[in-house]
Amino acid sequence: MSRKRKKKGVSPILKDLADKVTAEGKIEKFLFNPKGEISMSDAISQLIKPYRDDAPDYNSFNNLVTFACIAWNTSILPEEKRDEALAKMVDVIPGRMEDRFDTLALLTELMERKRKLFPDITRMIMEYKVTDQGNNFHIAIASTLEKKGTRK
Repeated sequence: MSRKRKKKGVSPILKDLADKVTAEGKIEKFLFNPKGEISMSDAISQLIKPYRDDAPDYNSFNNLVTFACIAWNTSILPEEKRDEALAKMVDVIPGRMEDRFDTLALLTELMERKRKLFPDITRMIMEYKVTDQGNNFHIAIASTLEKKGTRK
């Protein structure tokens, strides 16, 4: 007797994030992992992979994901707006000037990784949530849909 395969459902974490984003009016239409598109949580996981060992606890991992999402969104801006956004970030990052430049260097590295790994993906990250699952962290991301004709 053949066994039927269970359909993979949407995780409760992603469902909660979708409900929050639509309630706030950030995104009107919500699709869970659109067919033919990379999962944005997978993309961010690949983006932060070289830095993952430096973020062993929830707070440091959440900060790393925050920086990755900022870098992702900044990297898809037009160049003049990107430079302006980076300049503003230096002003608002707390801490000593040396710490600010270290953070800016990390953002720049993440932006370069995004351009190399995902050069044609222009989806904007609208919201994200990191959940501690005990033995690992789960990333849920709500993003805009890819606009037709924006890929090279």
